[in-house]
Amino acid sequence: MVHPEEVDVIVCGGGPAGCVVAGRLAYADPTLKVMLIEGGANNRDDPWVYRPGIYVKNMQRDGVNDKATFYTDTMESSYMRGRKSIVPCANILGGGSSINFQMYTRASASDWDDFKTEGWTCKDLVPLMKRLENYQKPVNNDTHGYDGPIAISNGGQITPVAQDFLRASHAIGVPFSDDIQDLTTAHGAEIWAKYINRHTGRRSDAATAYVHSVMDVQDNLYLRTNARVSRVLFDANNKAVGVAYVPSRNRAHGGKVVETIVKARKMVVLSSGTLGTPQILERSGVGNGEMLNQLGIKVVSDLPGVGEEYQDHYTTLSIYRVSNDTLTTDDFLRGVKEVQQEIFQEWEVSPEKARLSSNSIDAGFKIRPTEEELKEMGPEFNELWDRYFKDKPDKPVMFGSIVAGAYADHTLLPPGKYITMFQYLEYPASRGKIHVKSANPYVEPFFDSGFMNNKADFAPIRWSYKKTREVARRMDAYRGELTSHHPHFHPASPAACKDIDIQTAKGILPNGLTVGIHMGTWHKPGDVYDPSKVHEDIQYTKEDDEAIDNWVADHVETTWHSLGTCAMKPREQGGVVDKRLSVYGTENLKCVDLSICPDNLGTNTYSSALLVGEKGADLIAEELGLKIRVPHAPVPHAPVPTGKPGTQQVR
Repeated sequence: MVHPEEVDVIVCGGGPAGCVVAGRLAYADPTLKVMLIEGGANNRDDPWVYRPGIYVKNMQRDGVNDKATFYTDTMESSYMRGRKSIVPCANILGGGSSINFQMYTRASASDWDDFKTEGWTCKDLVPLMKRLENYQKPVNNDTHGYDGPIAISNGGQITPVAQDFLRASHAIGVPFSDDIQDLTTAHGAEIWAKYINRHTGRRSDAATAYVHSVMDVQDNLYLRTNARVSRVLFDANNKAVGVAYVPSRNRAHGGKVVETIVKARKMVVLSSGTLGTPQILERSGVGNGEMLNQLGIKVVSDLPGVGEEYQDHYTTLSIYRVSNDTLTTDDFLRGVKEVQQEIFQEWEVSPEKARLSSNSIDAGFKIRPTEEELKEMGPEFNELWDRYFKDKPDKPVMFGSIVAGAYADHTLLPPGKYITMFQYLEYPASRGKIHVKSANPYVEPFFDSGFMNNKADFAPIRWSYKKTREVARRMDAYRGELTSHHPHFHPASPAACKDIDIQTAKGILPNGLTVGIHMGTWHKPGDVYDPSKVHEDIQYTKEDDEAIDNWVADHVETTWHSLGTCAMKPREQGGVVDKRLSVYGTENLKCVDLSICPDNLGTNTYSSALLVGEKGADLIAEELGLKIRVPHAPVPHAPVPTGKPGTQQVR
């Protein structure tokens, strides 16, 4: 059926928030015509999406089935020693939920309260948090929901190295918890939950949960993929009355911009993400008036805050050697044919128990520094601590998690088995910006990620590197550091990294004639495993700290957690939307995605994008005189939730 030229509501962007809004509104009223426009491809039944363990494939940039758009800093950064950051954003229906690491975390209660906006406190939002969840883990609190469309579980398997991580974390003062996603715990370690349905083994993405589910039972939701929204159309009174979209790739008509117009009778909703939404607004005439005039774009609403205050979370990855009998994903990732055949076949036989029904990120922690550690973190961070963290004990400073394998290009790694330690900075003080350079939707924008442009961000990452290194050293599986993926300390420093021990090396290459020759190389051999050894913390000098900071500047990267470019705050403070997500100076136009966050959220942001979508759906439904129907339409490929708390099944 050809799509209509006019509908009631147009949702621009099929990421998590957009899928929630489109699906909830369409399901609420079968007579309401809703169109969802997405720049990427449809994710329906894509095996590279729904098999959780294959997520690393989706970050490849190979020109075929591209599932991500890559934003690169326009300018070299002096804060990262002349480097340019690269920030990939999802380019597929479901957005990040179709290609992300599937790590389930939730923001702290004070994160939402810090928005200082009526209707957006944590207490206001908890019912919506519960409404979206189909929680499938045992738990000892009442903050989770069991009837929602989004499945959360431990996945099909938990690797033994996760328990090893938890024991080592406890040894350095990070206690075990059954749930550090309870909105209040800020210092603890857990078996990390995932957006995976334990009954089917499949990824729980927003498009399958909210959009495909409705399209299977109703005919009022129109899905347009591979289409890029160019601009919003306004009438003489600044009322949004439709959108213009273009093909996602400009390969015809001599490279001209050829637009398709769709009218909206009731509402236009921008949900194209932190980097996409401000570009659509600016091309539509909503943004910094002076800049828009210079670009020849008619000003509809002068909002200088559009595209400003870009925020992300920062990660550094450190890789460690582990024993040859440790269960890791390395052979699978490096392409060992027999291993790949075995693992793919395992999925076909019993996906809910297969190794592919996990992301291999089975444990992690949230941590806050001690008083002694704060003394070593410098004045810039201590000022931030006093202002931002000190009186909010629910806010962690860093996340850490373990991957059972090397999250890296295996063509660049020596043979062997590895674990990766992710360190996440959840509340960076640095800020960036994004702005269009043309009204042409195909012209790349000006982008400044702002990574590390506030010195306060170095200290917590440096501290977290040291903490995760101490955890790794105390793990039974530990066999040394992969020195290429660590700071370059002075060789004579007690902090200098040591690589694989000779005994483990001989196990990898038993017939190798050069195993153990380390003369004059960077790779000092590691210590042979001693189960009775008592570890002392490594002592770092000022020079060692400089080596860590240089490594951070050279290697820190995005966690794909962009937010903040269309902030929900008063217009006079640079705000773009009000408490009802309406864009200042316009009518019938809302932004519903993480661009509306006026402050950062300490979480892997999928949960927050869903929550903003649920809140936006409620606000729009109220204005349209609708009532959200719960439970939502049955999720394809998954049994109907029973409404009972899930328990772990015997494996």
